[in-house]
Amino acid sequence: MEQQEEYDRKPWLITSLVRGLQLLELIAQREDGCTAKWLSHMSGIKLSTCYHLLNSLIYTGYVRKDKHTQEYCLSDKVAHLNNLYQRQRHIPQSIKMLAQSLMHSTGETVYVAMWEYGEIPISYIAESTQNVKVRSLYVGYKDHAFVRALGKAVLAHISPQELMTYYRRHLPSMCTIHSRISWDAIQEILQQVREKGFALDREEFEPGVCCIGVPVYQLDGAVWGAISISMPASRFDPKDSALIAFVKGQALAASLHLGYAKEQS
Repeated sequence: MEQQEEYDRKPWLITSLVRGLQLLELIAQREDGCTAKWLSHMSGIKLSTCYHLLNSLIYTGYVRKDKHTQEYCLSDKVAHLNNLYQRQRHIPQSIKMLAQSLMHSTGETVYVAMWEYGEIPISYIAESTQNVKVRSLYVGYKDHAFVRALGKAVLAHISPQELMTYYRRHLPSMCTIHSRISWDAIQEILQQVREKGFALDREEFEPGVCCIGVPVYQLDGAVWGAISISMPASRFDPKDSALIAFVKGQALAASLHLGYAKEQS
């Protein structure tokens, strides 16, 4: 009922399209597929409507139905769409190569994010085959920036007005018992990031995972984005100055590739 009222307040919305995308997101959460009844229960959409929407998604090629289990799952067309999306991210090849180099040198998964249109989406992932990858992160992910090293590295270097706007649009929430999300704590953390030149995530976003994030700057000295590495908490040492310096060095190299002049800092 509340959702329908929201649709009524926004007459420009195409309700069936919104609901279809909602089902698509729910299907994506289930590795082994899901039934129409489950989708109806989770979405609050009538079962008969779910079937109509699912048939439309099947017709357009984004969903397929298993003939034996009668469960629905994403099709390869979604992966193709994701590949096209990644091509549009406009991450310079030099930045990708630096991320790959950092991954090979440390053995850890590396993430690159850009600050664009007031958001901090992950734009590239150099995934290690042998170590930890934060399961919930993917290219395009942009939530919970206040508790992720990648997000903190960027937010520390935007203007106070931009930060307040971002905060109001993305009110932080507790992801783990280690998350620090009060406004005062955020201000303190971002000041530390500016002073030290890097950000940490000590199991603030996902239990058992720690990250180091460093800002990347562009030609005019403004923040372009950030680069980070993730690792199991059991291997993380916040006093490992050599690792932190290495990540900072790769981030500086990325900044220089973008035309940044170090003497500006």
